[in-house]
Amino acid sequence: MSAQQDSADQEVIESGTTGVVEGIDQALTPLQYHYLSLLQRLIALKGSYQTDPNFEAWMMSAINKAIYSTLRDSIEA
Repeated sequence: MSAQQDSADQEVIESGTTGVVEGIDQALTPLQYHYLSLLQRLIALKGSYQTDPNFEAWMMSAINKAIYSTLRDSIEA
């Protein structure tokens, strides 16, 4: 299993009032942190699945829909 897959499988737990997401220098609210960390995990999952020898189109479609849904949820929140 690749390091990228490991990072996609780990759940992020935040106990403070603000979180830090790699590549973002500003303090985030808990809700912003939640959505950005979820998007980060889904995009890592997509990247690792694209190179999977057992690649199936329906699974990639589901991952893409999950990314889009999370993005829309973050905009509405």
